Amino acid sequence: MAGAQTPLRYGGDAAFAPFESLDADGQAKGFQIDLMKAVGRELGVEVSVSLQPWPATVEAFKAQRVDVIAMVETSERRAYASFLKGHAAPAFAVYLPAGQPAPRALQDLQGSRIAVLDHEPMRESLGKWLSGIDATYERARDARSALRLVQLGLADMALLPRAYADPVMASGDVSGLVAGLTNFRLQTYSLAVVRDNEALRQRLQGALDRLEADGTLPALRNRWLNEEPVSAEQVAMARDLARQRQWTWWVAAGGALLLLLAAFALRQRSLAVATERARREAAERSLRRSEELLEHTFQRNPEPMLVVDHHSGLVQDANPAVAALLGLSESEVVGQPLRALAHHIGLDVLKRMARAIDRDGMLDALPVTVTRAGGQPVACLISADKLRVGELTIVLCIVRDVTERLARDPAFREGYQTLFDANAQARDDAPDSVPPGDAGEDRLREFTRAVAHDLRAPLMAIQGFMGLMRERLKLGHTEEALEYSDQVEKATQRMNSMIEALCNLAQIDRHPLQRSAIDMQALATDTWTLVRSGDAERRVEIVFDPLPPAQGDPDLVAQVWQNLLHNAWKYTARVPQARIRVDCFQEGQRTWYRVSDNGAGFDMAKAGHLFQPFRRMHLASQYEGSGIGLSLVQRIVRHHGGEVRVRSQVGVGTVAEFTLAPAA
Repeated sequence: MAGAQTPLRYGGDAAFAPFESLDADGQAKGFQIDLMKAVGRELGVEVSVSLQPWPATVEAFKAQRVDVIAMVETSERRAYASFLKGHAAPAFAVYLPAGQPAPRALQDLQGSRIAVLDHEPMRESLGKWLSGIDATYERARDARSALRLVQLGLADMALLPRAYADPVMASGDVSGLVAGLTNFRLQTYSLAVVRDNEALRQRLQGALDRLEADGTLPALRNRWLNEEPVSAEQVAMARDLARQRQWTWWVAAGGALLLLLAAFALRQRSLAVATERARREAAERSLRRSEELLEHTFQRNPEPMLVVDHHSGLVQDANPAVAALLGLSESEVVGQPLRALAHHIGLDVLKRMARAIDRDGMLDALPVTVTRAGGQPVACLISADKLRVGELTIVLCIVRDVTERLARDPAFREGYQTLFDANAQARDDAPDSVPPGDAGEDRLREFTRAVAHDLRAPLMAIQGFMGLMRERLKLGHTEEALEYSDQVEKATQRMNSMIEALCNLAQIDRHPLQRSAIDMQALATDTWTLVRSGDAERRVEIVFDPLPPAQGDPDLVAQVWQNLLHNAWKYTARVPQARIRVDCFQEGQRTWYRVSDNGAGFDMAKAGHLFQPFRRMHLASQYEGSGIGLSLVQRIVRHHGGEVRVRSQVGVGTVAEFTLAPAA
């Protein structure tokens, strides 16, 4: 750090006027030079200035031959520099062929081919300020090359820092181009010191804050950063005024002016029609894309799904999973009356389904035996809902093959059989009543609701928004149609993520358990490293107590740690001082592993749905996630013969603990 008697060494760019540059006599001048002199006076130290070509200055800074430089803050530069708050903004201008209308706002760049510098600061500025603008960017190594691209017709315009482009324009190397009058501020200029020199950074920031408060810094900005743009604008205005006088001498005032106004109005009308046509075409393309997304989502769903017209009973659509379940071709299902499937499902079951849907508008977890084309019986659960889509009333049916689950899960099998027998017994007296069940039945209903309700919601949202899109397009409301297009894409993404989550959940029971010794200490700490890598700058206080080894499947247990630690990381995101603790304890002969946090917590009154897929304790808008993490944890732990417990309190935090050892 530069002490009271040690000169403060400032390094800069020898050719970056008006910020800093060397004049004809080799003397440093510019905004940064005057600013650093003022900083030196404020700190009571001498400031030495060294201006070189920029790459040489950066190398000197990295080698600590320079204490301070000024530059735009970027991700790459943060690796070797610590930045102060921004104190100035370089001016950018658009350079384009003479006679072409110059953009007045960033939105005017839409649809253009723009030459830009291929430097990291510009790449980050494009991502921050121009990510929503549909333009093509031609990258160049320097300002002269970028201007050449415009001159050769390979770009419509160049968006460049005036400090680099104006000297090239003044040199006469590039002809036929002019600079627009509008200055764009895309970057912030900051002082920077080498990393870990926090003391110097704080001293400099204090000096800048005082110079800002006493008016010195604003005065320097006004002197150096506003004079040239204002002067250029005044020159341009004077030039335009002279041209206007010449025009007045040669054009008849009255009739010619009216003719020009009429031509301008006609052109504006033509532009408006063309713009509206383009927007409508964009909305129609979006509708076609949305229809393709819906078709793709419906077709790739691993659960058999049918769409049946409620009035006629015809199967309007079915995904490939239905044909695979029944052993039929798609043509033998789609377009056929539902009663044609009586051989596979049973006529009495179809009638029972129809009565329940007519009465309640839905059917929840009906156990049936589906007979495949080859005669093999398949145990299934059927859920159905009556829905209104446009002018049609349809029935969406979701069928779940539970044969493998019944073979592996005794409690599930008991619940299924109880429900199956109860439905058979009640068929004659009360065909649609379902008596209350036991724990096995509850697991059975939870199992099917995750598919029947949660997957159905985004699917119906997609269909609903597509219907609204069609209506808005018919009425010419293209803006609203495009808004609904965004909603379709969001619903489709949600649908796809839920399908992936359910596929992962279904794989757990099929995964053969391969027990081996697990270093739980290493597995937990390694998992934490992966979890926090998404935001390495975030501060979280985490403590790992010694953890004993365990016996289990390392791949599956890694997923347990991943979900529990990610939940702790996620739900402490809004806590000022986030704290997480990983430890263990003994309870009888069983070792319990525990993750505690001081995060948002949740109401234990809602804990009954805690391990159900897609049942969230918080709004999705508050915390992201698939809603299936704890279901996955419970499935893995139970697969090991263990147990998982969670307790929580709103505003206090959450404790999640699990054991892989079976109960004694």
